[in-house]
Amino acid sequence: MNNTIDYLKSMLHCFIDEFYSEGVKNVRKDLNQNQSYKDNWSEIVRIVLNKELKDGQALDLIHNTANLPLYENSDEEAYRWLSLMLINVSGSDDDLILDYKDVFKPNEG
Repeated sequence: MNNTIDYLKSMLHCFIDEFYSEGVKNVRKDLNQNQSYKDNWSEIVRIVLNKELKDGQALDLIHNTANLPLYENSDEEAYRWLSLMLINVSGSDDDLILDYKDVFKPNEG
């Protein structure tokens, strides 16, 4: 699983200093061009969907690997972010990218 986490971290680096949509496009491109990414993709999906990361690891990946802020700063929210990333990255180049801040905007009031 550690090798798979390294590939996930590598994918999350695509979001550093990028708008969310550009990060998604970068991961899509890497996934299409890098056989190692393709080989590990289903394992990454399984780990995220089954929430198999160690306690605090999902949040750490978002904060310290992707360098992104979250609304609640919780593992649960980090898994929501990761799940949406999986959905977006799985699309084709011309598919609509659902932005995290639009999908999971906190309730106001």
